Amino acid sequence: MASGNYHADDVLRTITALGLRTARGAMLPRQTWHAMLRNPIFAGWVKSGDLVVRGIHPPIVGQELFDKVQEVLASRSTTAQARQVLNPTFPLRQFVRCAKCGKGLTAGIAKKKFLYYWCYKPGCRSVFVPAEELEKAFVGWLDQYEPTTEYLAQLPDIAKEVWAERQERAKQDSRALTIKLQEQRHLNSEAIKAKLKGELLAEDFDALKVNITEETARIEAALTALESERSTMEELISQTQRELIDLPAAWAKAGLSERRELCSMLFPDGLVWSHSMGFLNSQNTSIMQDLSDSLNDADDLVKFGVPDGI
Repeated sequence: MASGNYHADDVLRTITALGLRTARGAMLPRQTWHAMLRNPIFAGWVKSGDLVVRGIHPPIVGQELFDKVQEVLASRSTTAQARQVLNPTFPLRQFVRCAKCGKGLTAGIAKKKFLYYWCYKPGCRSVFVPAEELEKAFVGWLDQYEPTTEYLAQLPDIAKEVWAERQERAKQDSRALTIKLQEQRHLNSEAIKAKLKGELLAEDFDALKVNITEETARIEAALTALESERSTMEELISQTQRELIDLPAAWAKAGLSERRELCSMLFPDGLVWSHSMGFLNSQNTSIMQDLSDSLNDADDLVKFGVPDGI
C-alpha cells in the first residue's frame, strides 16, 4: 500500500486469500478494511470527534508508514482519474474541454450500457453528450483537416517532442510493470512456502494462485504491448506523414496511445465543445483559423475565377 503500486482492494483480496479473517471467522468486509487503513489508532493515536491525542497503547505500525499510506489514499482519486484518462473506450476524455468552464470532460457508462462524456465541475455541468456523437463530430473535423505547408515543415520537430515523451512514458511504465511482476513472483514463492508449512489452507492457496496467475498474465501482456510501441524517431515521422494523408483512417486503426499523440500533434491546446456550437467555437483557435483560411481561399476563387478545365 505505502509504495502506491497496489490499490487497497487488491491488497484486501491478497491478504484474504492468505487467510485473514475476522474474530468470527468471516472474511473482512471492504468497508471495514478501508476504515482500518485510515484509523490512526493503529499508529498509536486516539481520535474523538476532531480531537486526536497520543494513546497509551503501543502503535502497531510506525508513524512514517501510516503517513505514507494516508498520502496514497488521499491521492488515489487523482491517480484513478489519471488512469481513467487513458481508457481506450473514451479516447477524448480530458482532451476535449467544456466550452463554458474550461474543465476537461470526464466519461463513463450510464445505466450500464450508454457511453457519455460530460462536464463534472459542480455548478457547471453544461455538457452531457453521447460518446458516439462527440467522437463522430471529432472524426468529422479530422476528415476536413488539411495540414498546411508550414505545419508539415515543422513535423520533424513535433515528432521529436512526441518521440521523447513516448520514450519517457514507456520507460516509466516499463519500470513500474517490472516491479509489479517481480512482486507477483515473490508473492507466488511466499504462498508456496506457506502452503508447504501448513500455514495456508489449500482452498486459500488455490484462490491466491488464481489471482497471481491472472495478475502476472496482465502485467506480461502490458509489457509486451509496451515493447511493441517502441519506435525510432524516423519511424514516428514516417508514420505521422502517412497518417496526415488520411486522418480518419489513421484514427480508426490507431491504439489509445497513438490517438492521444495524434490529438496532441494536431491540437496541442486541446479542443472545447458545447451543445450549441459543437467544435465550431472561437476558443478552438486552430479550427477557426483553418475555417477562415478556407473561406478566404473560396473568396479568392470567386474574385479571380479559376482556369478553364477546373
